[in-house]
Amino acid sequence: MSRPLPLSEKRFQAIYDSVNDGIFIQDPGTGAILDVNRRLCEWFGCPAEDLLKLDLGRMGLGLWPYTQDTAREWARKAAAGEPQTFEWLCSTRNGSLLWLEVNMRLAGIGGQDRLVVTAGNITQRKRAEMETAARLKRAEAQNAVSLTLAGVGPDYAAALKLIAHHLAVQVGDLCTLHLVGPDGLLYPSEAAQPYIGGEDLLPDFPSLPPLAPGETGVGRVARTGQALRLENRPLDEIRAQMRPELQPYIERFSIHSLLIVPMRNEGRTIGTIALAMGGASRPYSVEDQAVIQNLADRAALTITNARLYAENLAQAGELKKTNQELERRVEERTAELEQANARLQQMAMEDGLTRLANRRHFDAVLEKEVRRALRKGEHLALLMADVDFFKRFNDLHGHVAGDGCLQAIGAVLRELFRRVEELPARYGGEEFAVILPGADPGRARQVAEMLRSALAARQFPHGDSDVSPFVTLSIGCASARVTAATPPDWFIARADEALYRSKAGGRNRVSSAD
Repeated sequence: MSRPLPLSEKRFQAIYDSVNDGIFIQDPGTGAILDVNRRLCEWFGCPAEDLLKLDLGRMGLGLWPYTQDTAREWARKAAAGEPQTFEWLCSTRNGSLLWLEVNMRLAGIGGQDRLVVTAGNITQRKRAEMETAARLKRAEAQNAVSLTLAGVGPDYAAALKLIAHHLAVQVGDLCTLHLVGPDGLLYPSEAAQPYIGGEDLLPDFPSLPPLAPGETGVGRVARTGQALRLENRPLDEIRAQMRPELQPYIERFSIHSLLIVPMRNEGRTIGTIALAMGGASRPYSVEDQAVIQNLADRAALTITNARLYAENLAQAGELKKTNQELERRVEERTAELEQANARLQQMAMEDGLTRLANRRHFDAVLEKEVRRALRKGEHLALLMADVDFFKRFNDLHGHVAGDGCLQAIGAVLRELFRRVEELPARYGGEEFAVILPGADPGRARQVAEMLRSALAARQFPHGDSDVSPFVTLSIGCASARVTAATPPDWFIARADEALYRSKAGGRNRVSSAD
């Protein structure tokens, strides 16, 4: 058999430059990049000469975990003979984000040890994953802000603080609110952000000087009443749209996207909500803009109503006899606020992720059922269930899949417990509870086994469980004829003890309280 001829340097270079993956060669000692292929240059939008001046750490975004120290640790492991595969987030020459799936291994090239690094462009996949997570976050933000607006009364300043907090945490990243004053200037009201150490970079926001209409991005939005959205823009373009006092924060957290919407009521802009996205976060989408605009307009209505409410209450005592129309307006506004609050309180009884009863509703129903069973001398049962090895599930499959797992378990519970008197609830995290009025110990255990078997039958894959290749539940049940010695906490404690025994006994089983 004849020995195949080696590829010529020209043929090798053609293949090296034409593959879909980015490739670069790295010195295992210094980390310096020694060679790159054409694909990598295309992704970063710069010539090979520029990339050869960098290393993996300086190609990264610069925010944890995409830092020099992390890059050196990957290289150290690969140089020790342990091939490494990881995701790496970079910033291209034009400032856009580039997600890479990196494979790094040690190889001999030209008689010398080199790190051969191949990288696949997974930017589209990561954007899709982040948008899926963003939908859930937007829903959580809508619920949280709606509840905040419902309970405002005359204290809208406290509501603004909560609105800024919820939007910063759940939509991200830096949220600032400005309100138009009687003089037409735009006054800073609230600012919130989620990053550790970020507060130290923000000024005392409410003490900043007001902005004139048209000044910076928020001033222009306030003047025109039109939203402004910038996606993956260079830092200089972002700086030009934001207050100079925020520049240290912008630079530290690599702000790349901006969304500013007007707070409008009856055709008049009363303020602005501005959101600035940084780091590895996805840029703001059209869906984000629609949701935030809706919330901004609702906030404007609430603020306007709250101001009128406060003014009307102050005048009602003096003008009651001579101005019955003013009293009618106060009563109507109060009734509207109470009705809105009642509607939102109903929404607050449900867990936003699983659509089961939330913890607050569960506590109220359990206390009511204990009182009812005490009056009638009846049994009451409580099941407590915990998803086995859920942390491992999240670590292996990711938090988006973890949320999907909890949603699937919620669907099983809703399907199984349809009777009016039964209440399935999300107790917290990956823990669930079921209230079973009238169920004696035998019935409670039978129902618990039905629940465990029903979930096992769905065969939701779990890639890192010690007890099953599928998602399973450990369940504890407590049942007793209710007396003065068995308050709600008694049932929770006994069911929790039984749940602990199920876990200690090997998981994926049912245990009853003694």
